[in-house]
Amino acid sequence: MKKTDNPLIPLRDEIDGIDAKILELINARLTIGEKVGAVKKEEGSQVLDRARERMVIENLFRINPGPADKELIQYIFNVIITATREVQKPKTIAYLGPKASYTHIAALKHFTHSGRFVEQPNLFDIFRNVERGQSHFGVVPVENSIEGAVNHTLDLFIEFDLSICAEHYEPISHDLLSITGEARDIKTVYSHPQAISQCKGWLNKQLPGVEIMETSSTSKAALLASQDDSVAAIASQKAAHIYELLPVASKIEDFGSNVTRFLVIGKQHPEPTGQDKTSIMFATSHTPGALFKALAPIDRSGLNMMKLESRPTRHHNWSYYFFMDIEGHMKEDLVARTIDEIQAATLSLKILGSYPAFTKEDNGL
Repeated sequence: MKKTDNPLIPLRDEIDGIDAKILELINARLTIGEKVGAVKKEEGSQVLDRARERMVIENLFRINPGPADKELIQYIFNVIITATREVQKPKTIAYLGPKASYTHIAALKHFTHSGRFVEQPNLFDIFRNVERGQSHFGVVPVENSIEGAVNHTLDLFIEFDLSICAEHYEPISHDLLSITGEARDIKTVYSHPQAISQCKGWLNKQLPGVEIMETSSTSKAALLASQDDSVAAIASQKAAHIYELLPVASKIEDFGSNVTRFLVIGKQHPEPTGQDKTSIMFATSHTPGALFKALAPIDRSGLNMMKLESRPTRHHNWSYYFFMDIEGHMKEDLVARTIDEIQAATLSLKILGSYPAFTKEDNGL
């Protein structure tokens, strides 16, 4: 019997068509569910509505013509209802706290203040929080236009299996804040190491001899300054409002064009937009020409390589992971083929995600 004469083929084709319609309808239901969630939020209603859920199942029992039995219907629609309930919940976004850190500001702007923002004490806890499903997304700094890469963030992509879902560029401007707003009262200045480095020239000139101390974030520095009038913090204007501090000086950064790139991490995989980036990490053998061979497919493809950073693997001396951003989406044939060729020339390769490229219009830059 010829393959085309197999009576199963048209039946399977019919099943495939029905499955596609079911998938389309499930997604349509979830989309409407999101809208219901928005209405519930405005009205102050609870997401969980057991009475409504029971009514839905009982109505399905009533209109069911078979052959599906009640047990199957209840199982399938309980799964769908649970998924709908999940999309109605506000997104939870983890950020590097305390409140008013630059990461917090970036998270608020990217998500347009919509969601539940949860502060974390360090970058590791942001990654872990998202991996465990306690937050839908996390926002982490990855590089600064003046100071370069945030190496700890890059290292955490090695430890955790999370995707990059989006990027956000945030202009950074530092103020020196204290309780009194008077420079003569300052004995110690606290801030994040990158903020201190970005203001080093100003500090040396304006506050020579004052002790400079590092903290985990600029907002933690602001919190410390709010507890002691001999302490000042390098932090944001937003931190001044939240921690009730006065500006000793504004815009104290040494370079005016100071921008930090943040990544939104999670478990989602955005669809192509036509203006995307793809981030990958790979390891090469410690042999002459290994990196050149790994990069050769980029040259052949004509794709734009937008970033390349290296980090020690920590497993072997003089062995490195390389982090690369290229233009395009991994669902595009050219990008997919190029990544396959890079993988063939490396010891290991991990796709960190394809996501919409940030544009100047997104932030008024």
